[in-house]
Amino acid sequence: MSFNITDQIISQFFSGLFIILVLVAVGGSLSVVFKAMSKKFAFTRLTLMLALTPLCLVAFLDRNSVATLYLFSMISVLLGITIDGINYLLLPKELPKTAQKNKREDAAETESNPEVIVWEKAE
Repeated sequence: MSFNITDQIISQFFSGLFIILVLVAVGGSLSVVFKAMSKKFAFTRLTLMLALTPLCLVAFLDRNSVATLYLFSMISVLLGITIDGINYLLLPKELPKTAQKNKREDAAETESNPEVIVWEKAE
């Protein structure tokens, strides 16, 4: 059994390796750029990194495969935004801190002043 390794095979291997390293570098830099989004919009951040990374190599692709890449980017970003939106809607809502402080102050004021009459609605 013999293996023939030609110059063309080595050239294609190194060009593919170079493309993968560029994609990893661009993805890492996008991760740093979108770091502020990680707490509130984790899925949107992830999908933006996955969608924008291959778009940096659009100039090197055929015209036929560019449409597929755009479709992938649109679908993945919409999925990320949808997942984060559903997560936002399902989280329990808390009262603003000022409203909680006002309620505490009102309760403390009525307890400290015995002359204040608190009227409650009878059912």
